[in-house]
Amino acid sequence: MMRAPLALGVLLQCRTVVEKMKQNYVSTGIITGVEGELFEVELSDFDRFQLGDAVKVTIYSPSGIHTFQSVVFAKYHGAIAIIQPPALAMKFGDKREHVRVDAEGTALVTPARQLAVSGDPVEVRIKDISVAGLGFFAPNLPIFIEGARLNATVRIEFEFSCELVIVRRDWQNDNWLCGARLVLEDQEMLRHLRAFVLRQQVDKYIKRRERLVRERELSEL
Repeated sequence: MMRAPLALGVLLQCRTVVEKMKQNYVSTGIITGVEGELFEVELSDFDRFQLGDAVKVTIYSPSGIHTFQSVVFAKYHGAIAIIQPPALAMKFGDKREHVRVDAEGTALVTPARQLAVSGDPVEVRIKDISVAGLGFFAPNLPIFIEGARLNATVRIEFEFSCELVIVRRDWQNDNWLCGARLVLEDQEMLRHLRAFVLRQQVDKYIKRRERLVRERELSEL
């Protein structure tokens, strides 16, 4: 009988050794975050690491010892964030669903095919985004139906054009909350979008750790 693959979450709270590959320096900590393309490792000497450092990571988990090479993407409040290698996710049978992050911005959309209701672009408010999906609030118009294909100009920290395919919608507060598949063929813009998502993930980690630090300080009073 085949065993179901483990989820990456099994690595949380596991002892982790991080070694600088270009320097003779080794640190030990624990995995405190596993999300999207990032691992968060809590280290007492996190300040000894710099952004872009190449590192060798060894995780001692209930599922065995896992070793891989990575890069330090961020450091903050007693932790570093490292890029999660795709090979590790594949080892765990993880489908690596694209993580959506909250985003402030708008998009101008028009039907991808000419319809009787087509006309001026409609502005929608963005809720969240990933490298392959977009969540947005839209008015009650016929173009916002499941299966609809839309051309969109997305405006977040930067602007790019893409195609959207609505896969679901829910009526909320007099608007449609739409979830759409995002098709972006411009590889340069796709890299910008991936970097944006990673930065938003790091920001989420930072806010969480700030809260944890405050809670620890209060508990020590």
